[in-house]
Amino acid sequence: MKSISQISDFQITPYIILFISILFSISGQLLMKHTMSQTNEGIFTWVFIEQLALAVSVYCLGIANWILALRSVKLSIAYPLTSLNYVGILVGSYYFFNEVITLTRIAGVITIFLGVLLVAIPLKKSI
Repeated sequence: MKSISQISDFQITPYIILFISILFSISGQLLMKHTMSQTNEGIFTWVFIEQLALAVSVYCLGIANWILALRSVKLSIAYPLTSLNYVGILVGSYYFFNEVITLTRIAGVITIFLGVLLVAIPLKKSI
C-alpha cells in the first residue's frame, strides 16, 4: 500500500496561496475602479489618496502572494490560472458598478475558464 507522500507530489498550500493572490488582484482592481469613479472632487484630496493607497496595497498583497506561490507552483500552470481574474472582474464589475454583461462576454469568459481547466488539470502519465 502506498503512503500518502508516495501517492502524489501535489501540495494544496501553494495553490491556496495562488488563489489568494488572484482574489487580492481582483479586489485591488475593483478598488482602483471604485477610487477612480469617485474623483468628482479631484484626485489630490486626502480621501482619494487614502482610497488609492488602499487599492494599491491590496493589489500589492496579491503580488506578494504570487511570488510566494511561484516557489512551488509551475509557472506554466500558475500563469494561466491568473486568467481567473477575468471571471472575477466580470462578476465584480456587474455587482459593484452595474456594468452590463452581454452573451458575448459570458461566452468569452466561459472559453477562458475552460482553457484554464485544460491547462491546470494534470495529465495522467502513461506507464
